[in-house]
Amino acid sequence: MISLIIYCFLVYLLAGVGTSVGYHRILTHKSATLPRWLEYTIVVIALPAGTPIQWVGNHRAHHKYEDTERDPHSPIIQGFWYAHCGWYLSTKNQLLSFLYALGGPLRMILDSFLRPRSNQEHNHFAKDVSSVSFYRMISAPLIYNLILLLYLSVLVLFFWFFWKWNGVLALWISLVLIYNLGDAVNSFGHLYGNSKGGSSARNNAVLGWLTFGDGWHANHHKKPNLAKHGIKKSQVDLSFLIISLLRKCKLVDKIQGYEKN
Repeated sequence: MISLIIYCFLVYLLAGVGTSVGYHRILTHKSATLPRWLEYTIVVIALPAGTPIQWVGNHRAHHKYEDTERDPHSPIIQGFWYAHCGWYLSTKNQLLSFLYALGGPLRMILDSFLRPRSNQEHNHFAKDVSSVSFYRMISAPLIYNLILLLYLSVLVLFFWFFWKWNGVLALWISLVLIYNLGDAVNSFGHLYGNSKGGSSARNNAVLGWLTFGDGWHANHHKKPNLAKHGIKKSQVDLSFLIISLLRKCKLVDKIQGYEKN
């Protein structure tokens, strides 16, 4: 049982590094620069969060149109469940959004078909990403579909082989938690916590700890390109700690705002 918990935690760590470090700080905001091989590796780990082109385009649109009608996912304008995960399905049906939030591995299967084809209207904000042939390739519908199904198959078979149905159930719960923590930055992160600098984004301590620092959302919206979101000593920012560790290993440079921290 202890080994099962450890492997579930490793899946959570990989998801956090891939999404928060790779998609969010490296690709979207250019908060630091990695060697191409390492950047590609981290982005591939993050693929269940969406295609790199779609993810970056939508997140940049979110900053540009924060909590207006053009924001892809504003809980203030479009409601909690739409901002949380309904926008992936382009639906405001709360029941469908709730079931999708609990989908775990089934959600990954649906996303493998859906993500490369939906919410593409902001891709023009990610021209720098789409200009890279590798990112264009893995964002293509068929390629993305095959990668995600392979990704899920490896996870399910691994957990089944070692722990049978207990492993599959643990993986399901882990994926539900991982997906919903990421979604919560868009929903809870604009509704609950401390605001800063006139933005509707909030600093939420629970999300700050659990989403690798992305939950210090008000700090981030005030200065989006900074690599460090947890400004105060009490605001633990795991993604920035990882970036700083990579810097010590000479695997990252040009960290935005590093000299100020």
